[in-house]
Amino acid sequence: MLRNAKNERGASLVEFAFVLPFLALLAFGIVEFAFLLGQMNDVRYGAREAARLAASNAAPAPAMRGLVCSAMDLAGGQTVTFTDGATGDIGEEAVITVSVPVQSITGTGLISGFLPSTLSSTARTRLEEPSTNWSSESGVCP
Repeated sequence: MLRNAKNERGASLVEFAFVLPFLALLAFGIVEFAFLLGQMNDVRYGAREAARLAASNAAPAPAMRGLVCSAMDLAGGQTVTFTDGATGDIGEEAVITVSVPVQSITGTGLISGFLPSTLSSTARTRLEEPSTNWSSESGVCP
């Protein structure tokens, strides 16, 4: 029994060295996916917030974009696009799109190949007030 223990010294270390890269990749993948889901929730929230502001003609488009950008917990670089109907009258549909480049939390390039390059969400709303303060407009958050 003592002879077998001597021959197997370090075997568990070698086995762990084989398994460690796969465990690290799995852990980084879980963290990146969770961070991606959080970013997607922020983008969807931003689109819904922008639709609410656009429906009520709350402010000019740059001011609404600033409110939407401050409501999201993202680092920046979001693009907010407001598009009103043909005439911008009450009852027409407004389409608001928020998109953002995907950010990585781990900084590893191993998992980025499996992730999308941008996240985008579109919200549609019925105009409750004429879109006199804004019209079709697009801009990037600071």
